[in-house]
Amino acid sequence: MEFVDLSRYIDVKAPTIPLFSELRKMDTVLMTQDLQLVDEPDNVQYAKSMAENNITVVPVRRQPPISKYLDRTSFPRRVMAEMTSKCNYLCRMCPQQDLKRPRMDMDGEVYRRVIDEIDSYGIEGIWLYHLGESLLHPEFRENVAHVTSKNNLGIVWMSTNGRYMDEQNIRAVLGSNIDYVNFSAHAVSEEVYDTVAPPGNFDIVQGNLENFYEMKGIDIPKKPFLHCQMIEQETTKHEVDAFIKKHYKRAEIVSVNMLEYVNMPNNNYGMQQRERKPLESCLRVMRNDCFICSNGHVTLCDAAYNGEIYLGSIHEQSLYDIWNGEKRKKILELNESGRMSEIEFCRSCTDYDI
Repeated sequence: MEFVDLSRYIDVKAPTIPLFSELRKMDTVLMTQDLQLVDEPDNVQYAKSMAENNITVVPVRRQPPISKYLDRTSFPRRVMAEMTSKCNYLCRMCPQQDLKRPRMDMDGEVYRRVIDEIDSYGIEGIWLYHLGESLLHPEFRENVAHVTSKNNLGIVWMSTNGRYMDEQNIRAVLGSNIDYVNFSAHAVSEEVYDTVAPPGNFDIVQGNLENFYEMKGIDIPKKPFLHCQMIEQETTKHEVDAFIKKHYKRAEIVSVNMLEYVNMPNNNYGMQQRERKPLESCLRVMRNDCFICSNGHVTLCDAAYNGEIYLGSIHEQSLYDIWNGEKRKKILELNESGRMSEIEFCRSCTDYDI
């Protein structure tokens, strides 16, 4: 779930922050991708009613951009372009715990060539990461500069665990066309942080986050929007309220995410948080998202992070040709007819409905 400070948009006379247990039950306020209130009467009235009740932290849902890419099937709607699968952490809930493909950087020239192809077709949004820490890529800043030179990549996201978000990298990000920075702050206390992100360094990460806040300034919302994130799980759930209170004034969005990859041993808590219908079709396939791994392998599912659903390689084909190949056509056919359980990997999936 995502939360914003409503007082940025509407006067809240005596601001109060409901408990997370209450916030998660509330209807969401609709926001644009530029983090403005969606100007629809019911939405505006609902936001005003929250303000009149002195509720300043509210759950929000960002409205998908209205674009020609929503129903396109011949090219991805959104792309997760993994610069590197290397990471300096081994977070307890992350697929890095189960990564079997090589931990490697994608060659910078190859990465930028793929960006060129994506830009030539245009997409709704691009994520400059998948499983790795992008700041570890030796050409991170060159790659970001190349992305910044493009005009048809839609909403641009990056994500970081913050360990290497030093002043030089902060300046590169602030000077780019990145729209959202997902900063995985994880916790409020060092004790809890250490349960999530070993072998992390709480003080350095918190210091880098403070520097980001300072260098970005207090005039918010302003791009790049800071999306300050923690994952609700067994070791962090008792700090959620304190996390929201600590960051809601300075981050454009405070995010408390539900556990995914709940088939992994440490993530059973996520399975307990939701009920699911039997597998027929997959929301992830329906979204027309594309994942390009650092080894060049392409898939349409982030749960297939070890290449279980392999569509092709960008070292052998264009992304367009991979996306229109027979392997993906077969998967689309099964999905449309509610027969995804015929795919062995999908039969054991736990995340097909989110």
